[in-house]
Amino acid sequence: MSWLMKHLRRIAKGTLFTAFVLVASVALTQAYLLLRFLVTMKRGEPAVPPEHLRPPESPSMADSFGRLEQVPFQPVRPMALGFARAALNNSFLLFMNARRSTAARLYRYPGEFEDVVIESFDGTPIGAVVGIHPDGRPRPALVISHGFMGSKNDHYIIDTALTAYSEWGFNVLGIDLRNFGRSQCLTHTPSTAGWKEGEDLLAAAKFLSGKPEVTTVGITGFSMGAGSTMRAAYMAREYPYLTGGAIAWNGYSDARRMVSYISNRPPVNDPFFPVYLAFRLMHRLRRGDMLGYIEDPDILGHLGGKFKDANFEKYIEKVAAPHYGVTADELYRNASSREFLAEVEVPLLIVHSADDPICPPSEMDDLIQIAEDNPNVQVWMLPAGNHCLFQYMDRNWYLTVMRGFFSYWAEW
Repeated sequence: MSWLMKHLRRIAKGTLFTAFVLVASVALTQAYLLLRFLVTMKRGEPAVPPEHLRPPESPSMADSFGRLEQVPFQPVRPMALGFARAALNNSFLLFMNARRSTAARLYRYPGEFEDVVIESFDGTPIGAVVGIHPDGRPRPALVISHGFMGSKNDHYIIDTALTAYSEWGFNVLGIDLRNFGRSQCLTHTPSTAGWKEGEDLLAAAKFLSGKPEVTTVGITGFSMGAGSTMRAAYMAREYPYLTGGAIAWNGYSDARRMVSYISNRPPVNDPFFPVYLAFRLMHRLRRGDMLGYIEDPDILGHLGGKFKDANFEKYIEKVAAPHYGVTADELYRNASSREFLAEVEVPLLIVHSADDPICPPSEMDDLIQIAEDNPNVQVWMLPAGNHCLFQYMDRNWYLTVMRGFFSYWAEW
């Protein structure tokens, strides 16, 4: 018994120490983000590098991508350093995002940004934060979207947002997609693996387009936000508010295949296994939280089942698809970029990594083939980057590519 108690105490101490490190990391990073932002703002806005400006005649994805390819990609070695940076800055927030009361609470935006609520095209209220430069000079804007179980307050989002605002001179909007972040506090509107979320992004672009301080609007998204970004690029034909290009980071081509992949337990030695366990824990936290505020008897019936039988596949089938009056097949088709990528008419850069354990690189096979026949779309496969960790593997490359692409397609 004494042996058991000794090991239990060690486990408890280890757990408390890990929690302390994560909380301390968030607090220190918050202070650093704000200090860097203030220092950068005091320096004044730098001029747009000439190499980022598009030619006055005949701009093209081929020209834009050709410039970006010249940026050297030098991921940190050992790559474990990049993983550690990402984990320290984001992992604690992902679990907080699973509950209404704690979602999108950390990594606060500075006073230059304002909390707003935007109405998506189906009437869903969407939480967002927007930073418009106070000088009144018209300039481009950028909408930034998180991934599954994320929020606009995740480190990789706010870091990009503050940089785009203070160092590039962009107006910026960070969005909480439906059913995530602060948006889940406004209403329960089921997530759709990127289909309706694409409308949320375009609604944000419309919101920005209506401001006299905004010229063009670009969109970028990560993981599920990448799927949403690709859907927004397609739907821009109907809702012409995406006018400054789009970048999708580590997305997917087949939503059904992707949902199945993250819903089913992989072998223990699979690189995705620890992520799967984290998803299951976040799922359990979200499920328990929803039981406290959901009143719909059909949804409660689904939530009341055994947790071991619950996954995102069943959520799509039993909750999301019925809510929108479609079948699961229709929802998956609407969320699968391979179904509509050929018809995208705006500049769209799709960036992926060969070592992505969550959205396997095979997800790009169909998209690479489709992009060959669409001059508006370019798929860029990098040798490393894991899943949406480019800014932690090579921050200079990531920011240079982002600024170069969106500056090229912007109007100044």
